[in-house]
Amino acid sequence: MEKSYETFVTDLRKLLLAAMDLKEEEIYFSNDGEKYGCLGDRLFVESGHMEKAKTVCGLHTEELYKRYCQEHSFENIVHDCVREIKKVSENCVLCDLDDLKDYEKVKSRLFIRLLNADKNRTILKELVHHKIGDIALVVYYLAGEKEGYVLSAKIKKSFVEKWGKDADTVFEAALINTYFISPPRIYHWEKMLFDKTYEGDNFMDILGTYHPNKGIAGNCLSTEKRTNGAAAIFLPGVARRLSELLGSDLYLVFTSVHEVMVHNADVVYPEDLKEVLSDTLEKATPEEDYLTSSIYRYSRRSGEFSVELK
Repeated sequence: MEKSYETFVTDLRKLLLAAMDLKEEEIYFSNDGEKYGCLGDRLFVESGHMEKAKTVCGLHTEELYKRYCQEHSFENIVHDCVREIKKVSENCVLCDLDDLKDYEKVKSRLFIRLLNADKNRTILKELVHHKIGDIALVVYYLAGEKEGYVLSAKIKKSFVEKWGKDADTVFEAALINTYFISPPRIYHWEKMLFDKTYEGDNFMDILGTYHPNKGIAGNCLSTEKRTNGAAAIFLPGVARRLSELLGSDLYLVFTSVHEVMVHNADVVYPEDLKEVLSDTLEKATPEEDYLTSSIYRYSRRSGEFSVELK
């Protein structure tokens, strides 16, 4: 007989306590959005304590429960959880929490990530963000990176108040930083498949010559790091540059948080794009990478984004 979700979480916590010799207060459960503004339920495990910092690993309990329902065993799940917690502890980049009190120390490390606004409406009330349709552009603090791990935190409105700044000033700083932290690039699938050194095309160089795909196939826009790259379309000057290169308005298809397909609005129909997007989201986009099911439009004349088709 399968355990209920609540019983599973309780038992998993007890097993991890024993396996890692943790104190009771060092492992705790948090519902979606309650702790650290995280998405989804988490079992948090604290380790690596220092004077002003600690390592916290959040385990996705809903995903682990689905796995348990398939395997009907705790052994491999606990083993993998312990391995992941140790990996995070070994690779974690710790930062001085006092830095977060000083805007001048953090402003160069603010950046933008995209979240679905409807799914995250509760936590967005506390966060510095701008909303376009059902997409939220959220301000984060980049604490550090090491061996593929990124330590970051969402910026709450309470931080902005302590800094004595207005939210728009902080948002604009993050938007500009994002451009330089990971510049926008267009990727061609055939080059990605056959050229391991391929790092995308720099279409933003106004002194260079770049010819985007003006046909129905469109252009895959992301960033140098290709992580959370869909934010590239909202970075300063990017949409305007692409509309100039294509000579048209843009249709935007967000296949995930990591990339957005940019199309010449004069040669494709939003209904067709919507059908392709729905199929892609169903078959190829992991739930955690989902951003929106809507087709967006960028107006070359007004410079504004809008939802073209929900």
